Amino acid sequence: MNKTYSVGDKVWWARCGTDRIKKPCPICFGKRKVTLILGDESEVVLPCNYCAPGFESPTGTISEYEYIAAPEQVTIDRVSSETTPGGTKYEYRHEHWLLSPDIIFDTEEAALTKCEEIAEKLHKEETTRTEYLKKDKQKSFSWNAGYHLREAKRCRKEAERHEEKAVVCKERAR
Repeated sequence: MNKTYSVGDKVWWARCGTDRIKKPCPICFGKRKVTLILGDESEVVLPCNYCAPGFESPTGTISEYEYIAAPEQVTIDRVSSETTPGGTKYEYRHEHWLLSPDIIFDTEEAALTKCEEIAEKLHKEETTRTEYLKKDKQKSFSWNAGYHLREAKRCRKEAERHEEKAVVCKERAR
């Protein structure tokens, strides 16, 4: 059973999710155009499709979503309760945010642990969703180039993680 809180109580919120960050386009490097070299060595300058949102012109930037997992101390502004034969359920609010009882804690350490758990789950869901979209959509050449560069970067990070785990396994094997 979760602890109940009152209006004015300070709690640690396990705030976890994604934030959108703008970065220079990895294909056109902010120039908003790419050069395609044809088989006869002639060059054609094309607008970059990788940084063009929808049917708009290229922007020279892309938006990437990065996971944040940062506990935040907040004050409860409003408490709602619902009593049913199964018991009483509480909902807490901070400004316009809904804080369910399973993501608020008395200590920062407990909130950080929950943040890490949520971030891992979100990362797995995002990876699965990305792979599904990749198989389902027809994309331009510039988009595919950006996709493969991004995947290469992800694989390098994953390789580093596996190497760290291998070191730990070797140490425990001794």
